[in-house]
Amino acid sequence: MPTTPLRTLIVGAGDLGLGLAETLLAVGNQVYTLNRSGRTVPGATPIVADLADAATLAGLPAVDLVVFTTAPPGRAETDYLLAYQDGPTRVMGALPRYPTRVILISTSGVIGTDDGSWVDETTDTAPTRRTAEIVRHGEEWLAQRFSTTSVRPTGIYGPGRRSLLDRVRRGEAATAADGTPRWTNRIHRDDVVSALAIVAAHQAPPPVLIATDDEPAMKDTVIAHLATRLEAPTPPTITVDRVSGKRCRNGLLRSLGWAPAFPGFIPGYEDVLRREASTPAEDQSEAPSPQPQ
Repeated sequence: MPTTPLRTLIVGAGDLGLGLAETLLAVGNQVYTLNRSGRTVPGATPIVADLADAATLAGLPAVDLVVFTTAPPGRAETDYLLAYQDGPTRVMGALPRYPTRVILISTSGVIGTDDGSWVDETTDTAPTRRTAEIVRHGEEWLAQRFSTTSVRPTGIYGPGRRSLLDRVRRGEAATAADGTPRWTNRIHRDDVVSALAIVAAHQAPPPVLIATDDEPAMKDTVIAHLATRLEAPTPPTITVDRVSGKRCRNGLLRSLGWAPAFPGFIPGYEDVLRREASTPAEDQSEAPSPQPQ
């Protein structure tokens, strides 16, 4: 962590942003959290604002670092425009001065590779979905104007992110009838937070970083493991006509000193299930994903 305390504004401070706030506060940094609810963590200064309403952004503080952790409020194109283009434009325009650096939580979904190949930060993006195109344009807009690092997480899972677990429990998550590989990549929520903290502390981080665990996995392997672990119904099968997905490398992020606490999906989901078992059902609200996957 830096020896000089950072003044950091975390925009769209939800689950990931508040986790980062706690990490930065623990080493003496000054943190502002911006969201519509005013939800924050002890020690941080809350700012209640709406990225859709420029008037609510008046009076933002001068900061050294801005971290955009905004999750789209829905799945429509307008929701992604708000999170990755219109919202950041309004925030940066409302600041009293430009920060030294910017971090954007993007998505590995901007990399359109879908044939099982290995990919890294040098891989051409070529998004195949409109929402991923919007995210990529947001990356470009910030990078053209500010010293920006776009962190591209793969599929984030962890406490509160129970979509796959619930589908497996209900017997709705299907496997390929002939075992054709469908590659997936995952990262535990806590490892995303630790990656963001590493990037925040670095004086000159790379412009793009993929955040993922050490072990790309076949979707069928993940589903079969969880079905056994949960004693769930045997997963149904579907016909798959080709290899799909991609395999993401995390070597560049590791070169900054980061290492995942959960290097693969098996220990990661064990942590999720352990926390789930100790948390009242009414507190297990699903956290929104900040990226299209």
